[in-house]
Amino acid sequence: MKKREPPRSPEQAEQRRVRSGHIRNRDADLLEASLGKLPTPSKPPAVVVMVGLPGSGKSHLARLIATRVGAVQLDSDALRKALYKEPRHTEQEHRRLFPALHVLMERLLERGLTVIVDATNLKEANRKPYYRIAAKYGAPVFLVRTWAPSAVIRQRLADRESERPAHDYSTATLEVYQKMRLDAERVRKRHVSVDTSRDVKAAVDRIVSLLQS
Repeated sequence: MKKREPPRSPEQAEQRRVRSGHIRNRDADLLEASLGKLPTPSKPPAVVVMVGLPGSGKSHLARLIATRVGAVQLDSDALRKALYKEPRHTEQEHRRLFPALHVLMERLLERGLTVIVDATNLKEANRKPYYRIAAKYGAPVFLVRTWAPSAVIRQRLADRESERPAHDYSTATLEVYQKMRLDAERVRKRHVSVDTSRDVKAAVDRIVSLLQS
């Protein structure tokens, strides 16, 4: 039987909180360094939260939007590689990556930069921290859900195994897709839904118009 740890004193709890804050800020520094040259700030900033399964075209769409409006694309797969040379997508990695991503997001919004959170974000619990951070800086939030027919996604994931496109940092396999598909929750808040198996130009135009309105 595992021995229970004694409760921490207030001093110990505070020390741990401070230590965790130092780690988050250090990791956020690493993530920011991996972004390269940032676009010119254009206040007031906004937050775009991408939602979609692996292979649904999230990152491609996010990249098109970022290019059009001068936003910072926070690609969780690319950022993960700034912290781990060989990511395994474990729960431990998640617990390190996303708190640092939240810190980085705050830094960018404070500078007046629009942020696109490019991650699966399949559950409302995953998305809530972004709403909270956006509200802190008075930034409107736009949800964009990407999807495609299952056969299309399966083919994309298979193609990724044989030849990885440029700017594709995802290591998600068909097995990962199948598991995440079962865990996904319906997006109940107002959002833009994009079928990426079709021409996405009209969808990008609509999203850009929302961001610039």
